[in-house]
Amino acid sequence: MTKNKKIVTGILVTAIILYMLRTKIASVLNKTPFSAISNRLFNLISQYEGSFQAVPFWDYKQWSVGFGSGYNWDAMRPVIKTDVINLDTANRWLLKEAEQEYNFVINKVKVPLTDNQLLSLASFTYNVGEEAFAQSTLLKMLNAGTDKVLVAKEFDNWVNAGGKPNKGLMNRRKQEKTLFLSLF
Repeated sequence: MTKNKKIVTGILVTAIILYMLRTKIASVLNKTPFSAISNRLFNLISQYEGSFQAVPFWDYKQWSVGFGSGYNWDAMRPVIKTDVINLDTANRWLLKEAEQEYNFVINKVKVPLTDNQLLSLASFTYNVGEEAFAQSTLLKMLNAGTDKVLVAKEFDNWVNAGGKPNKGLMNRRKQEKTLFLSLF
């Protein structure tokens, strides 16, 4: 075997090993503790969830309260029509949900991401739900190693509410997409 063939073979074997280890590598690289970015994620989510609502409101397929929380973290059950909360409780619940979605994204993504990409995907997951994110083409493309610019275009497919384009969702997806592609 010539020297060039040995080099090419070595590079190919290394690439295959790295590809096989990408999940472990990603889990090591995607270790920013939630506490380091919690304020940024809280602010990102809360700006699109609307103003604080002390009294539950019907939101798509569930009762929501606070900043769109569908789960009563104090009673450990879904929000019901009679749940009335204060601003401190709404903030606490949103922070718990943000952390839950952040951890969910970290567990589903098998490639290294920047903090901004994790923030973007956690906000996205908070809005569309864990099941939708887990089954999304966006996640499949991301985990397949597709170029991040192409992956980011998938945000544009998630702008409908009730089968129609929604301006609020368009604005949210635009910001999530911009954050996903930003370096800082």
